Amino acid sequence: MYCVWSKSDKMDFKEAQEERITLYLKTDKILYDMCRNWPTHNDIGEIQAKVRIIGRVYATGLERKGEEDKSKGIYETVGELLFKHRNFVDSELNEIRKFTRISRISGEKILAFHGKLVKLIRDGTDSKRNFRSFVSKYLHFHAPIVPIFDSRALTTINHKDWYPWNKIRNKVLITKKSTYDPVYFKFLNQFLMYFGDLQKQKLNPTVKTADYFLIWSKEYLSK
Repeated sequence: MYCVWSKSDKMDFKEAQEERITLYLKTDKILYDMCRNWPTHNDIGEIQAKVRIIGRVYATGLERKGEEDKSKGIYETVGELLFKHRNFVDSELNEIRKFTRISRISGEKILAFHGKLVKLIRDGTDSKRNFRSFVSKYLHFHAPIVPIFDSRALTTINHKDWYPWNKIRNKVLITKKSTYDPVYFKFLNQFLMYFGDLQKQKLNPTVKTADYFLIWSKEYLSK
């Protein structure tokens, strides 16, 4: 155990999942089904639909990233990049889909692919911003063991009573590589420890239920 979980913490986790079932389960199912029905990147129309839908439903801020080429929208450009590099994208996704759970080994594969895709999109859009949140969410619905990254999840997991980086940095399961996105690298290591504790508490987590508890808890930590 990396963090002490009380009885009330476990009750909170279950309460959060009841809320998720009521409010968001069907939305997530539609997104998972969409990527299951159209898993590859051989059709530009399918790709752009997935980019737009996931980008907007999960508020990835993709439209704020911008690009120097104003003749096309960011959704179209990202879709074209994924299509252009479809062999790479689909090959890497197939490798990640072989894993049934999040672990050190699968985490290394996720970090490597995530980092390369973030760089590919950033370079291809001439943007100085990063795309780590969008890429994590886009990959998650194609391969559900990929942890979702956003500012709310990061705020929760870095809370002093959770898994702050300065507390766990010497216990990380994955060592840093230059190809990894540095922020997502830290987050995924924190997530692995957090997810392991959820398993030890016999809460039967999935990556998505673990993610939702981070979002749910953010509202309480800010009070």
